[in-house]
Amino acid sequence: MSEEIQQAVQIIRVAYDGVEIAMKMGSASIGQMKKAFDFLIALLDHETAMGKTNMRKLLMKGGDLQVFQFDSEDLKQVEKMAKKYGILYSVLPDINKAHGKSEIIFHTEAVPRINMMMQKLKFGSISTFDDYLKNGDEKELEKILSFLKEQKKGNENLHTAEAAKVEDLLEGLMEKVGIFAMEKASISVEDIKENFGIEKEQAKKIVGQLEKIGVLSEEDKGQYKVLMDKETFSNRIRGYKELAERMQAVSAIQNTNFVDITVTKKLVVEENDHAVKTRIPGTWGKNARYLWIDKQKAMVIHDGKTILTFLDKDKEYKMYSSENKIIATMKGSELYEGHYDRVAAEVRKRYQAAERKAATVKKNPKPKRR
Repeated sequence: MSEEIQQAVQIIRVAYDGVEIAMKMGSASIGQMKKAFDFLIALLDHETAMGKTNMRKLLMKGGDLQVFQFDSEDLKQVEKMAKKYGILYSVLPDINKAHGKSEIIFHTEAVPRINMMMQKLKFGSISTFDDYLKNGDEKELEKILSFLKEQKKGNENLHTAEAAKVEDLLEGLMEKVGIFAMEKASISVEDIKENFGIEKEQAKKIVGQLEKIGVLSEEDKGQYKVLMDKETFSNRIRGYKELAERMQAVSAIQNTNFVDITVTKKLVVEENDHAVKTRIPGTWGKNARYLWIDKQKAMVIHDGKTILTFLDKDKEYKMYSSENKIIATMKGSELYEGHYDRVAAEVRKRYQAAERKAATVKKNPKPKRR
């Protein structure tokens, strides 16, 4: 009898990165089990790289993991209810877009609370992780698995010039869309979506920004009229970028969640056009940890000997190894209190004075000598 039970239900355990992955696989083949573990490991690596811990916490509990399935449109309601009932979960990627369902993965110990959720919500069903994979589209599953693995490889290239270009993509695309719009005189969200190969939501966001700064004006039937020529547009875009950077600096100074820190140039170990890699004070040798500082959020002071920047107390910061791999995360408040000294009031005064002086010079430039 025990052999029949063992054949019907298999609990497979694999140790990875300090946690044990245990899964009920039913009558799955070895190939299916391998794919399931590959997928879970990829999700674990991805969450770790993003500074999240839910998947790790689930796996560290040991035992079996199960899946709660529901209509995709009900995701926010499910997340709200899961929080109310104290259910630890992780949202799974959509590997079957045709059926309009979403899934969260949770530990078996939460089954009673999931059942209470289902009674309150009056929808949803519980299944195994094995079922989730079997019901998924094979091509979509492979695509997501490939993406997750590439994201892991990309850790060592984070904050390089190429990575920074991804962050600047929206601004660059905004400029390209503006030029494209001038050639057509009138455009729509669908025009942008088709010509630039982007998602509809992203196209809407770009149109909204262009409308906000006065480049476009909405007409009937979702069409947007261009209001300026190329030269005026170029000046407007440049002004928009400068304003965005200025507002970012002002926000950093006034926002109580931000704390200023100074970094001596001696701690700088690497630099590119977009960011500076600095050793975190108090770490050295094999235990050295590094923080990448965005140049747009920093300025050089004390005759080039010091970098002034800001930490968000509530943000989880990624800490890197010398090879640029993410090895840990730490909250801004902990980084500040444990590793950085408070910037003196005099430094803040100098910074603000420099900002005011730069603004005055820009507004009232000196007359050219003849």
